[in-house]
Amino acid sequence: MKRTVGRSFSLSNLFVTIQAGPHPRSAALFTAQQPISLETSRISYRRIHQCWETLIAPYPDLKGARLHDLRHTFATERVGLMGIEELRALMGHETIQTTLRYQKVTSRRAASVAKQALETLL
Repeated sequence: MKRTVGRSFSLSNLFVTIQAGPHPRSAALFTAQQPISLETSRISYRRIHQCWETLIAPYPDLKGARLHDLRHTFATERVGLMGIEELRALMGHETIQTTLRYQKVTSRRAASVAKQALETLL
């Protein structure tokens, strides 16, 4: 199994580590180091949700936006830019049917494909 280095980012006042695979001391993908004990453990959905709400609070246009919307946007934007099987693996979906939900043809994408086909014919 290929191991990649984890990436870190600050989410509100919480330090979250995103590992590409299990953390050496925790099987969780999303982990946080506890401030007092310095123990690394799985971060709860509740805590992530609290941080997300704090993060988007200053932006009225984002009211009602869900953290999952970022994942959905990521997948939707990559359909057509990579193979569907690669996207399935990247998203961590067990079945291709789950990934196929993101495969929607937008008018911009349809126009791009039509233009490319025309250029190929000419």
